[in-house]
Parts: sequence; C-alpha cells; structure tokens
Amino acid sequence: MSDDTSTRFIRLGNANYPEWAMRMEAILIRRGLWDGIVEVLEERDKLITGRDAAKMAEARAELILRVEDGQLAHMTARDPMEVWQNLQRLHRAAGFATSLALRRRFLTAKKLDDEPMEAWIGRVQTLVLRMEHAGIDVTAQDQILAMTMGLPPSYAAVIINFDATPPEQLTVNHVITRLLNEETRQSSDPASHSSPDNPVDEAMAAVATRRDPADVACFFCDKKGHFKSNCPEKTAWEAAKRRKKSDTAAMVEDADSDGCW
Repeated sequence: MSDDTSTRFIRLGNANYPEWAMRMEAILIRRGLWDGIVEVLEERDKLITGRDAAKMAEARAELILRVEDGQLAHMTARDPMEVWQNLQRLHRAAGFATSLALRRRFLTAKKLDDEPMEAWIGRVQTLVLRMEHAGIDVTAQDQILAMTMGLPPSYAAVIINFDATPPEQLTVNHVITRLLNEETRQSSDPASHSSPDNPVDEAMAAVATRRDPADVACFFCDKKGHFKSNCPEKTAWEAAKRRKKSDTAAMVEDADSDGCW
C-alpha cells in the first residue's frame, strides 16, 4: 500500500469531517477500494460473501491511517462500510442550535484585509460545504449574499452593479468572476483601495453610467437627471443655510457689543 506525498492530507479530527470525507473517498476510489465500502443495499448479503476480504481489510487500513488517535474508538468494526457510516453519524452536525451557529457564522464572515479574494471565496465555499453536510439547504442567492456582505467598502461599486444584472445571469460563477476581476483592478490601481467619502453615491454613479442620465432620480429634489450629491437645489439650500447661520452669529455679536458700556 503506497503512501506517496501527493495523497497526504490532514487526518480526521473533531472539526474537519466534510473535507476529510471528500478527500478520503477520492483516495479510496483511485486505489480501487471504494467498492469495499459502498455497495447496493439490496444486494448487500450476496455481495458480502463474494467480496474480496483482502480489499476490505485494505480499505479499513486506509481509513485507520487517516484519522487522529481520538477517532480510533469509533473504528473497531471489521467491515469498512460500517466504519465509514459510524464516522459519518458521529461527525454529521445536527440540531437547531448547530444549524443556527452555522448560519450565523456563514452570514457574519468577513474578508480579512490581507486575504486574497480567492482565499475568501474558498472560505465561504467551505462554510457552504459544512452547512450542506449538516442538512442545511444553501441556495445560490445565499452564497452570493455571504460573499458580498463580507467584503470591505472598496467593493461597494461592484456590489451595487449586481443589482443591475439580470437575474438569470446573476449566478455564483458570475459573481466569483466579477469579484476576482475587481481584485485585479484594485491591485493595479492603488488609489482604489482607499474608501470613498460616500461609497453609496460612488456605487450609484457606477450604475448610472450604464443607464440613461434622464432616468436618474435625485433623492433631494425628486427631479430626474442628476444625483443628490450634485443637486443644484441642494447646493443653493446649503448656501442659504450657511448665510443664515452667519447672519445670526453677526446679530448676536452686535447685540453683545451694544450691551457693553
């Protein structure tokens, strides 16, 4: 039984069963040992008598060599399929509290400042794997939500742009591609790393470049053709407000000077 370095991975512990199971299944399939674990249940009795005992023993040995010492107590069965099922039952998360904890961790995850986008996406997908393994349905919309909610403000523009994407095109792969491209763009433009004074206005402006300016509505005067940030009525109102404040301060100063004698 070869143990080349290309097939080495972290042994099964108390917190990595989903990833371990995927890798372990691949190892067993590649070595022709998976049939010693998974068989058609209706033919189980017939297959047990004709199954190669040496293959069963080798499959069980592969499993035992890929776990930490704390897992061995759950692997005393001689049948490798029974060993596999015991590990699956033991490590499959269940219960309402577990479900809530997984969902909370999924939706509150944040991308680290020095974390590459590829690593961030992989972290989200790992959480998806753990949730699905616990029997939690995770939709494509859930995945997109988690990926974008955990991003820093510098990604506000590309996130808002997703709102203008037709629903049939807004897939997980589409979002991943856009985020990776945006990371490349930001890394080549250092100025893009700084957070804008108003990321929402900037994001809305990015969307507006793809729309007819006549369709843009101002949130200050409710007129179309411009944003609140460059609304002439807002500018005039702010100027009048500043003048009124200045006049009030001058009147107070004059009153104080008249009262001095």
